Amino acid sequence: MKFTHYLVLAAAALSLGSCNSGGSESVAYFTDIVTLDSSTDAGSVMSFRELNDSPVITLTSTKPLNKEQVGKRIVIVYSPVGTIQHGVSGNVNLINAGLTYGAGAAPLDAVVDSLDNWKSGEISFMQAYRSGEYLNLGMILPTNATLEKFRCYIDITTLDNEYPEIHVVYKAKDGYDSASGNFFGSYNISGIWNRPNVKGIKVLYKGYNNGSTIIEKSSSTEPEE
Repeated sequence: MKFTHYLVLAAAALSLGSCNSGGSESVAYFTDIVTLDSSTDAGSVMSFRELNDSPVITLTSTKPLNKEQVGKRIVIVYSPVGTIQHGVSGNVNLINAGLTYGAGAAPLDAVVDSLDNWKSGEISFMQAYRSGEYLNLGMILPTNATLEKFRCYIDITTLDNEYPEIHVVYKAKDGYDSASGNFFGSYNISGIWNRPNVKGIKVLYKGYNNGSTIIEKSSSTEPEE
């Protein structure tokens, strides 16, 4: 199965299921960001947390994935075998898979002065949430092209704040501005999240929802008022 740097999907939100009941058995399709734990000729094993510190879910497929991507964060479209419920460990049929932006690496250190005030293209839709040690991003960007740049930065001047600031910055390739596309990112924020003074993180970007989402330690994702 081929990995790509982005995956254009019909669903705008992550973990959005649809059921096909045209046959005798219903089939559900889901989209999730997961860690590729292993991949052999016999198949692949993936795991993820649905939200925050929920239990780890393990998915197994008979389709092998790129062995070079083991340990990285990928986005998958799949249907569970024997159930139409989401968030259940077990066997799945993989429909497609793609390497997320960031692939599970930590956000890059930066300061505003070095990045032209976090200059970025606009984001039409943003879903930012924590999945264990990872910040997951599901976005609609006003381009269906490969991006020239996509980065996630931690503003190091805010590391001692109660809400350190993470900035999402992207640039589409020149000449591509047609239909919108879905893009996914996943970044390891454990080094920020586990700081003793931190009450949550603030994810900042240009566009949707006034360009800000707060993820609290004490609750699930909450948009900033």
